[in-house]
Amino acid sequence: MELYQLKTFVTVAEEGHLTRASERLHTSQPAVSAHIKSLEEEMGVSLFIRTPKGMVLTREGEVLRAKAQTALETIDDLYREALVLKENVVGTARIGLHIDPKFLKIDCFLSHMRRHHPELDFHLLQRWSWQQPEAFKKGALDGGFVYGRPEMPDLEVIALRQFNVVVVGPVDWEKQISGAGWEAIARLPWIWTPPNCQFCQIAMNAFENRGLQPMRVTVADQEPLISTLVASGIGLAIMIEEEARLAQEQGRVTIWEEVLDSVDLSFIHSRKRASEPLVKALADGIRQIWKIPATKGALA
Repeated sequence: MELYQLKTFVTVAEEGHLTRASERLHTSQPAVSAHIKSLEEEMGVSLFIRTPKGMVLTREGEVLRAKAQTALETIDDLYREALVLKENVVGTARIGLHIDPKFLKIDCFLSHMRRHHPELDFHLLQRWSWQQPEAFKKGALDGGFVYGRPEMPDLEVIALRQFNVVVVGPVDWEKQISGAGWEAIARLPWIWTPPNCQFCQIAMNAFENRGLQPMRVTVADQEPLISTLVASGIGLAIMIEEEARLAQEQGRVTIWEEVLDSVDLSFIHSRKRASEPLVKALADGIRQIWKIPATKGALA
C-alpha cells in the first residue's frame, strides 16, 4: 500500500467525483481510477459504488476512510515535526485574497517576506471569505485574508482592522441616490452577493430591520465584477468605504452617504500548523506589517 493511494482514496471520498478528485490531485482521471482499483484489489474490498452522479462510499469504504484519514494525519504530523526542526523557511505559500490587494498591504507584506525569507515563493489566490475555511480543510491554503473573525476551532485568527460598509451606485444615479431614504433605495435595482458572503448578511440585516425587501436583479460572486456592474449602470451594491471612495475619485461610482455597518478584516491560518516555519513566518510577517502585538490579535 502506497501513501499516494491513501491520498487518492480520501480525496475521492471527499469530492465524490473522479474528475474533481483528479483536478485537486493534479493528476489524470485514469490515474485516479487506477489508484482506487489497485487499493481495492490489495485490500480485497470494494471502496466505492460507481454511479452516474459520482462515487459513493460503500459500507466498508466508510469504515476504511476514517482509518485512512487518521493515517494521513499521522504522516502529516511527522512532516510538520520535521519542518519545525528545519531553520530555513522554504517552499510555496498559498495566500487567499478576498478583496483588491491594495487594501491588504500585499505589496508591503511581500517586500517584507522577500527580505526575511528569500527562498519562500508565493501564490496569491482569489477566494471569497466563506470559501477559505473549506480550502484550509482541504490543505489548499496556508494563509488567507477574510472578512469577519471565523469562530472555528481549527483556525487561528489575527484581527487586523475594521472597514465601514457603504452603498454605491452608478454615477448617473447620483441625483436619485443623494438624500434618498431607505424605501427609495430598496426600490432601485440591486447587485447581490452569495448567501454565505458577509456583505449579503449585512445588507439583508439592514433591510430586514426596516421591514424592507430590496429589488435584486443579479448575483455576482467576485468583487471586481460587482464594481464593474455598478459602474456599468446595472444597480446598487455595497463595498468597504475605502474601495468605494477610490472608485468615486476615479469617477466610476457614486456613494449613498450612510454607513450600513462595519466589518472586520482578519488574517487566518491553520491552528494545527501554527508551529510550522512557513505558517509561523506568514503570521509573524502579517503582525509586523499591520503592527499587531505578537501575543494576541487586536484591531489596528
